Amino acid sequence: MPSSPRPRIACFHGGGSKAAIYDVQCSHLAKLLENDFQLVFFDGPFTRDAGPGILPAFRGYEPYKSWFTKDDTGAELSDGSGYDTTGRDGVERVWNLMEESDRQQQQKGEAVGPWVAVMGFSQGTRMVGGMLLDQQRRADAAWEGEGERAGVRLKFGVCCMGAGAPMESEIGTHFNFDNQVVKIPTLHVHGLKDMVLPLSRHQYETYYDSKAKRLYEVNYHHAMPWVKEEVEQLAYLIRQIYKENA
Repeated sequence: MPSSPRPRIACFHGGGSKAAIYDVQCSHLAKLLENDFQLVFFDGPFTRDAGPGILPAFRGYEPYKSWFTKDDTGAELSDGSGYDTTGRDGVERVWNLMEESDRQQQQKGEAVGPWVAVMGFSQGTRMVGGMLLDQQRRADAAWEGEGERAGVRLKFGVCCMGAGAPMESEIGTHFNFDNQVVKIPTLHVHGLKDMVLPLSRHQYETYYDSKAKRLYEVNYHHAMPWVKEEVEQLAYLIRQIYKENA
């Protein structure tokens, strides 16, 4: 076991899932990475029905969660707001959750490692893109406004079986950004038998810079890699992208 605090990866479940389920789905990966990283799982703020592949395996894990909700007209709130009366976006909420995780560990007398990455599955990849884009935009604009996260520098992201645009964040309302693509290094996992593969490919091609992204394809459906050789390869790729960008 590691003797010093491990770098941490913030992890975001799919729509209609929850942190406890994603923890189970990543258990083999977490075991392979236990000497290198600590995976920390967060819950979305909204309740919904079970997502694809959740039942019957995870019956009893209710309530299932989502990172997005809709307004009164039925339109999605693309910034993840609506979870309280402040109107703050979902990216800001997660930054705050990460800070709270720091405080809780420190109150227990536990040392904390740096936050170095974000990883998400399905809808959770929109959180990954949103967090990376928020950090990138703050750096590009040298924005010193409320919510500056000077203590965190995410080095990479992992998007597994993703679909959809990155979650919008507050800084996008303060500045006009010509470039909307994520330039921070990312690893993308696509399932060749996945029903959302066309959407995964669209996400990969549309929202991520060609010079900073890499692709890992596995030959099965909408699920985190679970075959031994494939999980081992994913763990290797995560270590490699961290090593290249540490």
